[in-house]
Amino acid sequence: MIPSQSVLDTYVALAGSAFQFLKTTTVKERSAFMHAVADQIETLGPELLDAAHRETALPLQRLTGEKARTVGQWRTYADAVAGGIYVEARIDTADREKAKNDIRKYSIGLGPVLVFGAANFPFAFSTAGGDTASAIGAGCPVLVKAHPGHPDTSRIMAAAITAVVEALGWPPGVFSHIAGDEVAGTGERTGAYLTAHPQVKAVGFTGSYQGGKALLDIAARREEPIPVFAEMGSINPVFVFPRALEQGAETLAKAYIASLTLGTGQFCTNPGMVIGVKSAAFDRFKQALRAGIGDVLPSAMLNENIYTNFERNKALLSAQPEVNIWAEAATPATEGEGRARIVETTAVNFLTNPVLSEEVFGPFGILIEAASLDEVAAVAAQLKGQLTITLAATEADMDAHKTVIDRVRDKAGRLLYNGMPTGVEVVYAMQHGGPFPASTDARFTSVGPDAVKRFVRPVAFQNWPETHLPEELKNVNGLQILRTVNGRLTMEDIS
Repeated sequence: MIPSQSVLDTYVALAGSAFQFLKTTTVKERSAFMHAVADQIETLGPELLDAAHRETALPLQRLTGEKARTVGQWRTYADAVAGGIYVEARIDTADREKAKNDIRKYSIGLGPVLVFGAANFPFAFSTAGGDTASAIGAGCPVLVKAHPGHPDTSRIMAAAITAVVEALGWPPGVFSHIAGDEVAGTGERTGAYLTAHPQVKAVGFTGSYQGGKALLDIAARREEPIPVFAEMGSINPVFVFPRALEQGAETLAKAYIASLTLGTGQFCTNPGMVIGVKSAAFDRFKQALRAGIGDVLPSAMLNENIYTNFERNKALLSAQPEVNIWAEAATPATEGEGRARIVETTAVNFLTNPVLSEEVFGPFGILIEAASLDEVAAVAAQLKGQLTITLAATEADMDAHKTVIDRVRDKAGRLLYNGMPTGVEVVYAMQHGGPFPASTDARFTSVGPDAVKRFVRPVAFQNWPETHLPEELKNVNGLQILRTVNGRLTMEDIS
């Protein structure tokens, strides 16, 4: 279905009306809604899994786990919302020493949020994913632009949320599901039209740099610019240090290969680059990579577009000057399958060729051999913003190479000490976002309950009558949320 401009305008108008309703809801009521959505998704059976498997080629075991993660996201975010963490209630009463006014502040939703479904996580980052959950938790109605790569999956998830809206008697504009990539009769992209719509107040996006940057530019050109929270490309470098290599070069290589090829390399935290200093231990690491990659079987990629881009970008980086194909899966791939490859170059060549810093979405890595730790530090300094950077190191390595470590701290949202970056836990302390171009705003995360923070803004009430204050700021803390009263965190009433 190709939506018309009038249909899209109706969706946005309904969302605007629903926002007025959501402003009257409490954190407890929104939390109850979110738990009800989790219950509804949990009841979805084979129809959901079969649709996603058919549309994305992801294995059923992976999809079963992702469904459970999605349910868990809604519940975790719901509990955080209920606790009032993102309301951030601040109360300074007029009876303080030298106080002139009674001032009370809390955070409210921005307004209708446009969410773009992601290709690589049809549940957890798509129609009923974390962006949708966190926006509703913030008190914002959601307009989901369905991803064309899994339309039936998106429809099933949308129906689950809509069922909860209807069961609770909430306005239909609380959640809208929009399919179709173009506005009928105009040639304009649906996502672009909605991003520019004056009643849309924020955007959540997970995808390519090109897509996220285009939305950011549209939002910036509006008469009223709005925030775009886009999680985009990242090569997620892995720095392997000398002592760690000496102790376990082969083990490190095995872990790297497993992470690089997990899910056919189609994770935003895929470790697409590894760098170390030339040595006998680094040679062992390289040889182990060559042997291990050879055994990796090609597997289906998410869709034709992702496969085509993977093949094109893999060929582009492989053909760069002074770049050699170091290792490749021994089994040839058929059409639509990703065949793992690692290319090799020097740190000097990497530093002088910006093409080598670009992400290749899929099972592709670039192996960089440095002549010295000074070259490693230079690479660290030149890196663009990343979602993750991994340090394969011992504590002695950390002590000896503080220059490199200090530089990488400025480059990523999540820094790993050993381990590999694939696998993003849905916890309060998670940071899934990083300096541009990894994301459009490094202050926020798109994973974990703190994702709610993206869609709220503070508003203060000065000398406001008690009866007209929002529930979160009244003297009696009926919602039992944590508040900062006269500089002290408490759940007590104000006497």
